[in-house]
Amino acid sequence: MAAITPSLPFDHFSGKFSTHERLVFRTRNGRVHGYAIMHPYTGPLAESRKRAISIFSEASRLCKTEISDPERLAYWQDRYVRYARAARRNPARANAQFIISPAAAGSSAAAASSKPSDKFYSTLRGFIIASISARLRSVE
Repeated sequence: MAAITPSLPFDHFSGKFSTHERLVFRTRNGRVHGYAIMHPYTGPLAESRKRAISIFSEASRLCKTEISDPERLAYWQDRYVRYARAARRNPARANAQFIISPAAAGSSAAAASSKPSDKFYSTLRGFIIASISARLRSVE
């Protein structure tokens, strides 16, 4: 006998119901999470924030092109497997080895702004975006 799991129309929420709504939904690792934006900032963006947003948007665009190419996708999957293996022992060391580009590690100003963190990138897409972002920050 088959097991049936009915799909509800609100199984995969993403975003807000309206532009003025403060309740936001997202799906992470197959689970829907809802959270409320309590005190949103409405002032002007600082130059550093604008730069971070532009780097992230460029990294996301480049990530999409990298994932669409099967050869590059295989490269990133192999690199992510090695990263995940190293991060099990020490996430900060794995981030320093796989995320921060060698050019950033060589210059003291760029190395100070891109210190390795204990964050573990649990998805391939997040790992690719972090790697590309680190490379873009080291170029600036």
